[in-house]
Formats: sequence, structure tokens, C-alpha cells
Amino acid sequence: MRNASNLRETARLTRHPALDGLEMLAATYRDHAYALHTHPTWVFGVVTAGVERFRVGRTDNLAAPGSILVVNPEEPHDGEKGCEAGWSYRTCYPSPGLMREVADELELADLPMFSSAVLPAPDLARSFLVAHAGAGAEGAVESEAAMLVALAAIVRRFGDGRAQDTGAGPAGSAGRLALYDDLVTADLAVPLRLSALAAAAGVTRFQVIRDFKRTVGTTPGRYVRDRRVRRACDLIGEGLPLAAVAAETGFADQSHMTRAFKTVKGVTPAAYRAATAG
Repeated sequence: MRNASNLRETARLTRHPALDGLEMLAATYRDHAYALHTHPTWVFGVVTAGVERFRVGRTDNLAAPGSILVVNPEEPHDGEKGCEAGWSYRTCYPSPGLMREVADELELADLPMFSSAVLPAPDLARSFLVAHAGAGAEGAVESEAAMLVALAAIVRRFGDGRAQDTGAGPAGSAGRLALYDDLVTADLAVPLRLSALAAAAGVTRFQVIRDFKRTVGTTPGRYVRDRRVRRACDLIGEGLPLAAVAAETGFADQSHMTRAFKTVKGVTPAAYRAATAG
């Protein structure tokens, strides 16, 4: 492990083409802080130096070197330094398709979810780090297998094997959230007001706020930002110029998009584009 006092900010995002385009981040942060956000994927990571402090839902967590951190899909979470020097870690973001493959291998009835955000398993942490570090080296088959084995080992020991209740039922807050999502994502370039969401659902603006808080644990504004960043990722992957991406996803300008993008993805849109192109 490196000396935490010598940490210097870096961030490198790559993709593993053999693992459903698995996003893999190796980063060191001293002053960067993630805003509260969500992912449509899982998050698995291991801290290699320093300490990360992060909130998942209403729970505060500290991840020290050797800690495995896990976040389930759509769980609101943030991240910042947990000590003065900051933290270094390696993370990846497995898709539902990849996790379905892992679940099938382990003969789980449902996709695995995790009740704890920090997992005490130094042996699994070491295996994960070896697999992550080897993903960019020679031997694509070996690195592909190593990551699959590392993820399966974490799921086998800590995953509950039951699908998370995402609240997608037809009634109440969850049912209204589906309607809100349709309105938000229909045209991200169009400014959306709470009054429009409230009118569409036949509720008050206060109820809209409660629905977001109760169902996804965040505010409507943060939810819209997350959806804009997700769409920006898609458009960047399609090769659209960054200025055009910003305009199409509703950001005021490219600088605005860059600030929001980094608080969610940990890297700039330009760095994300380079990783996607690679």
C-alpha cells in the first residue's frame, strides 16, 4: 500500500470489452468529492491508500485500505476523502447483464444485492485488485476470467441472492416515479418544473418531492442531473462533440456539463470519451 501522505490526484477510466464493456476506474483523489448520485449498475471497489468516506442512503461509511466497497443499483451515494490525504481506489461498474451471468453461475434465483456497503474480506480484496490491475495487460482471456472469478467470490460470500425491491409497482410513490422518469427523459434539453411533474401525476409539488425522497432517496433536481449524465455518456460513446452533448442533455454549456459529469463519474467528459474510444 502507498503512503497516504504522498497521494496525488489522478483518474483513469477504461472499459473491458470482454465483460459487457465493464467500466473500470483507477483513481486517487485529494480534494474531489462525489455529489449524491446513482448508477444503473453495481459498484464494486477496493481502497488501496488513504480512507474514503461515503454515504449510501442514510448510512455513513468509512473504507480504509483493503476494504471492499459495494453499492447496489439505483442506491443514492456520494464520496469524499475520509482523511486529510484523500484516498486511492480501484472500482468497476458491472451491468445487470454481467451480474446475471454471475448469479446464474452461482445458481441464484435473483440478482445479488448487498446489505452492507463495506465488506471485511482482505483475501477477496486482493483478488479483486489483481484482476482489476491485470485488465489492461497482456492476456485478455486471463484478465476476463480473473474479474469474473473475483466478482463471483464477493457475491458468493456477501450477496443475498434476492432481487432488490425497486418500488416499481403500479401504485403510490413508486408508480408515480415511473411517470416522472418518462417525463424527465423524454427530452432532457427541455427545462422541467416540479409543477409539470405534479400536474402529470395529479399531486402537489410537495408530494413530488416526497415521492423522490421515499423511492430513490434523492431530490428531483439530483435525479434529473443523474439522467442527464447517463444520457451524456451514451452520446459521448456515439462520438457526438462534447459541446453538442451538453446542449442535447440540457446543461447550460460544456463547462456546466463537465462539473456535473465529474461529480457523478469521477472523470471529465473528455477523459470518458478517451476511455470509450479506446
